[in-house]
Amino acid sequence: MNKDFIREMISKDGQIDIGKAAVFISMLESKSNETIAKAFMEETNHRVVVTEVAGSGRELKKKIINSCVGAALNLEVINKTPHQIHGLIHAAQEAARGLMLDMPLDANLHIKMAIVSSQHWIAVSMYGNSAFHVLSNHSRLGMGYVNI
Repeated sequence: MNKDFIREMISKDGQIDIGKAAVFISMLESKSNETIAKAFMEETNHRVVVTEVAGSGRELKKKIINSCVGAALNLEVINKTPHQIHGLIHAAQEAARGLMLDMPLDANLHIKMAIVSSQHWIAVSMYGNSAFHVLSNHSRLGMGYVNI
């Protein structure tokens, strides 16, 4: 994967779209491609963090918020200010709603989350698999985009 391909995948009208970038990065399966994509984003003055969570139902919602906030603060994707934390939480909740739409509470879910920020915006993408049984896995995707 090269930088031209990444730029093509995450651009809209010639500008980097952090929502598309978050979705793209959350769907990458290879750690080496993830590293290349994250480095490209950082070269363009964007901040990126990737984290994963697994669980079911209500317990997962709390894990998602805690994981997003912890990862974003630890890798300085956001600053430790109420406004930026609040924006991140709203973006994560929006992504989780899209991801979990019509999902039974007792289904298991394993998701990869990519958080991408620019100077005034943050995007959270969640991509993963849900199932009652390992043989019935299917993919899910949710994305949230908020002003910080």
